[in-house]
Amino acid sequence: MRRVLVAALVVSALTVLVWQKGLPTTQGQLKVGVLNIAKISREVQNIAELRRTFDEQRRAYLELINLRQNFLMLTGLEWADLRRLLSRPQRTKSDEQRIQELRRISLEREAELQKLQQTKPDKLSPQERSRLEQLVQIWREGRADVERLKSLMDEELKRLEEQLNKLVDEKLQEAVRKVADQQGLDLVLDRSVVYFVRGDCLDVTDAVLSVLTEALKTSEQSPESQTTEKEAKPQ
Repeated sequence: MRRVLVAALVVSALTVLVWQKGLPTTQGQLKVGVLNIAKISREVQNIAELRRTFDEQRRAYLELINLRQNFLMLTGLEWADLRRLLSRPQRTKSDEQRIQELRRISLEREAELQKLQQTKPDKLSPQERSRLEQLVQIWREGRADVERLKSLMDEELKRLEEQLNKLVDEKLQEAVRKVADQQGLDLVLDRSVVYFVRGDCLDVTDAVLSVLTEALKTSEQSPESQTTEKEAKPQ
C-alpha cells in the first residue's frame, strides 16, 4: 500500500498546475512554488489515523484466516459455534470447555484423516471408506472457507486502499491550490524535477503538509468515513 500511496502522491504533485492568475506575459515573471514530495509522502504515511482502518481490517482478516486453518476439520456449524464463543467479551467456564472440545475434535479428525489416507485403498473396509469420504468433505469445506476469507480480505483491502489513495490524492490537490492561492503562486512543481528557474522559487512543502494533514484528519472524523469503517468488519 505504501508504494501505491507514494505513486499517487508523486503523480498528483507532478500534474498539479495552479493557474490562479493565468500565465504571465513576457514582461511579467512567473511565480513558482516547489514541493518536497518525498517529505510529504513520508509524513502522510505516518498519519496513524489514515492507516488505522486498513491495518485493523488486515489484522482482523489474517487472524480469522489463521484461526480457520487451525480448526480446519470443523464442520460449518461447529466453525460458526467456535466463532460465536470466541467473539464473547467474557467467556464462562462452559464456553472454554466447548472451545477445547472443538479443538480436540478438529485435531482428532485431522489425525484420523491422515491415517486413513495412508492406508492402501484395498485395505479399507466399507465403513472406513465411507468415513474417509466424510472427512475429505469436511477438509474441503474448511479449505473453501479459508480461500473465501482470503478472497474477501483481498477485495476489502483493495477497496480501502483505493479509497485512501483517492482521498490523499484529492486532498493533496486541494491543499496545493489553497497554498498557491494564499502565496499568489502561478505554478507548483515537485522539487525533484525542477532543474532551473529564473528568479526565486518558494518552498511550500511545510505549508501544503499542514493544510493536507488537517484536511485528512477532518475526513477521518466525518460521518461517512465512520460509517464505512463500521461496514468493513470481516463477516
